[in-house]
Amino acid sequence: MSVKNKNQKQPSTETVSNEPPPMSRRDMLASGASALSGLGVMAVGGGMMASTEAFGKAGSKKPLSGKVAIVTGARANMGRAFCAALAELGANVVIHYHRKSTKKQALETSRLVQKAGAKAVLVQGDLGDVKNVKKLYDTAEKKFGGIDIVINNAGAIIKKPIAQFTDADFDKLDRVNNRALFYSLREAAKRVRPGGRIINNGTSLLAGAAPGYSVYAGTKAPVEEYTRMVAKELGDKKITVNCIAPGPIDTPFFHSQENKNSAAYASRLSAEKRLGKVSDIAPLVSFLATPESQWVNGQTLFINGGYLTR
Repeated sequence: MSVKNKNQKQPSTETVSNEPPPMSRRDMLASGASALSGLGVMAVGGGMMASTEAFGKAGSKKPLSGKVAIVTGARANMGRAFCAALAELGANVVIHYHRKSTKKQALETSRLVQKAGAKAVLVQGDLGDVKNVKKLYDTAEKKFGGIDIVINNAGAIIKKPIAQFTDADFDKLDRVNNRALFYSLREAAKRVRPGGRIINNGTSLLAGAAPGYSVYAGTKAPVEEYTRMVAKELGDKKITVNCIAPGPIDTPFFHSQENKNSAAYASRLSAEKRLGKVSDIAPLVSFLATPESQWVNGQTLFINGGYLTR
């Protein structure tokens, strides 16, 4: 996700009508699904959805029914897959997107949420502005009555040596990777209902190093520390806080900073000699959002196909 329109003060909110078409069962993904078959994973819209029989209390086909999720940076890529997966489990979703120019992509995300039988609301705005973050949380409460799940997925990336970074470059990354995360966590700590879930999207570079990614990794490093500390602060409410740390994912976000050779090199570092897919990441987020994950708290979970380990 790139960061623009810094002077934008107020986001727009739009309720998307909930007229979902009939749902049909989908075939299990042939690639990567066998290892996750015990979690009941289905393919949809380029992402992964957890089968409704897989998670939740015994006999619960929609373990997140009645729950409300906020997903930041959700117009496409991983954010879109997370929205669709949570909707499949029954949650209504507040879909955040940054720029007005990406509204069409955000609408596609909302279509997938509706197709899963859930409701969607779009909120547009720069989360580096605290007023926009508050508006995001206000919208969830006004439209759906509360907040149960927050996925802090929004991020920005620039790859180049630190000696070449300008102040503006640093401000761009710090604004969304660090500042926006802080604003969102502060609101979540006040507003997420007891038993809720906060899931922060970090990076596998928390356990490794790569030339050109010093400032990106530096501005993402707080994700892990916020996760550990906030988990302790919210534990008495049975709110869990975890960080997922994906490796290189085959999305425009990754490829915007890479060339053919560097992408191929990153592919060779995983055990399967490939880049990750959003369909590799969404099932973990689905699990972390469900009741069964209650004892997973304050953790950074690396999910990168053996790209690197710690």
